[in-house]
Amino acid sequence: MNLLWLNWICALLLASSGVHSSAQWLSVGGGVNSQVRSFRVDTANNRLLVGGAFPYVQGGTLRANNIAWWDGEGWDTLGLANGNGDPTPNGQQTDPAFSVAMRGDTIFVGHLGSFWQLDSALGYATMLVNNEWLPCAEPNGIFYFLEANGRMFSGGVHDSLYHAYAPGIHEWRNGAFQDIPNMPFTEQVQVNDVDFWQGQYYFGGVFSAFDSPRMVAFDGVDQWSPLSGGVGGHFISTICGYGDSLYVGGFMQAGPNVQSTHVQLWDGTEWKPFFPQVEFIGVVRDIQVYDGALYVAGIYNWVGETTQYGLLRYDGHQLCTIGGPMPTGDNGKMAFFQNSLYLAVGAPFPPMPDQWIVRLPLDGLVPDRCVEVGPNSIAGTTTVSHTLAIHPNPSYTAIEIQLPNGSFIMQAIVLDAVGRHVKSLVFSPTEKVVIDIQDLQAGTYAVQCEAQGRYYLGRFVKE
Repeated sequence: MNLLWLNWICALLLASSGVHSSAQWLSVGGGVNSQVRSFRVDTANNRLLVGGAFPYVQGGTLRANNIAWWDGEGWDTLGLANGNGDPTPNGQQTDPAFSVAMRGDTIFVGHLGSFWQLDSALGYATMLVNNEWLPCAEPNGIFYFLEANGRMFSGGVHDSLYHAYAPGIHEWRNGAFQDIPNMPFTEQVQVNDVDFWQGQYYFGGVFSAFDSPRMVAFDGVDQWSPLSGGVGGHFISTICGYGDSLYVGGFMQAGPNVQSTHVQLWDGTEWKPFFPQVEFIGVVRDIQVYDGALYVAGIYNWVGETTQYGLLRYDGHQLCTIGGPMPTGDNGKMAFFQNSLYLAVGAPFPPMPDQWIVRLPLDGLVPDRCVEVGPNSIAGTTTVSHTLAIHPNPSYTAIEIQLPNGSFIMQAIVLDAVGRHVKSLVFSPTEKVVIDIQDLQAGTYAVQCEAQGRYYLGRFVKE
């Protein structure tokens, strides 16, 4: 049998059976010797900046002092001025680099410690300029560099910058963090993440503004606003806009203003639950969009089952488990580099123990399982369990859709690959309709219909 056909058949069997091969995970050059807490892709030089609490990388052979480069083949510490400068043999200064950022030739590091390079002036936040570590903002507590839409804001837990009282959120402008008009915080708060979605910046963490706990919106100029009743639970750790919704994750147990445990979404008007087919049972640590799909890092199981997973992918039509079971809760921040998913993990991670960082190639990835659910912004969170017949497929000019068993189509919605509406059509009740698609760009689309309380979904390719 042809080897290509054999590989294809094996892939189908794996996908249908839910069996996962841990061989999908690959080593990152021997890994690091302690926690990974932050990533930043340096697109200009095709490399990944990794920060954490690791004195060594490359299987313990290369001294890194909590910050290092990975280029896809090996580790490097050149140009990083010896990281935190720890001179002890085993790296006893283990305060992690929580946050890393890059703007031009400057590297920023927010770390958990009052010293860096044995210098108290570099406590909690520092920047590398011309191979020299310099003070940055001089905060009096945890400092995060939060980037969105080409702008950089301050986050973390502190209330002093440049030796002056300065709680809340500030923006990096002209080489310094500066005040933002009408910023609503006058006391110390915890700000963990930011994202830009549908024309506004959204911040999340542990705070309350305008009676909106843990979430607040900023128009980018001078107006701040609440998000309905805010979010319940303990904290928001990650925010990500995707299609018609803003997804937020963190530690949110059942209670007031918690639509679904540990992750929920904002549709621009109200809060809604995540898909009910899965239940998150641990902190959702990271949510990101890559190559048209939403990736969620957080421990969950499929409802009615007990196997625990740590990575979930949503492409606007399907929820897919990737990466295999993670029974020990080994997942942290993600990064997407050279078409691989990089994941911060714990030491017990079974496929790669004691490496603390692993990568999952996305080319040819076989998901553990997938469930067709349709867009989260359509038909609530009802599972789409009936297939819609679409002909011809692929097509350039028009498609014909037909429901089975004498059901009648009254309306149809066409959606792009990330679940956004591109057409909404209403018909007189009929079993078969033709939809003109000449105005659509080439790509993959979905059509969703409702008939007699059932939801139908089909996909087609526009050539």
